[in-house]
Amino acid sequence: MPSLDQLDSLRVVGKCACGCASVDFRHLQPGQIAEVVADAVGETLIGEEVGILVFAFGGDIVGLEIVGYSDDPAPLPIASTVRGWDGQGASSAA
Repeated sequence: MPSLDQLDSLRVVGKCACGCASVDFRHLQPGQIAEVVADAVGETLIGEEVGILVFAFGGDIVGLEIVGYSDDPAPLPIASTVRGWDGQGASSAA
C-alpha cells in the first residue's frame, strides 16, 4: 500500500491528452497494470462534481485521474471539497 510520505517526491511525467487534469507520476511498462488505491469526489471552481482516482503499482503512487461528467476536460477540484463517495473524507479502495 502506498504511503503518504511519497507525496513530496511525486513528479509529473505525463499528462492526459484530452486536456483534463489527470497526470502520470511514473510510466508503466507494457503489461504492468496499476490498481486503484483511493477513490473520491470533489467540486471544481464552477461547482462541477468530478471523480478522483489515485493509482499505484508496486507500492508506489503512479497516477492521478480526474474524471469529469460533462463534455469539457475536467480540472482539479478544490482541495477542501474532496470527500469519499459517502460524503465523508476521501476513501481508500484497498
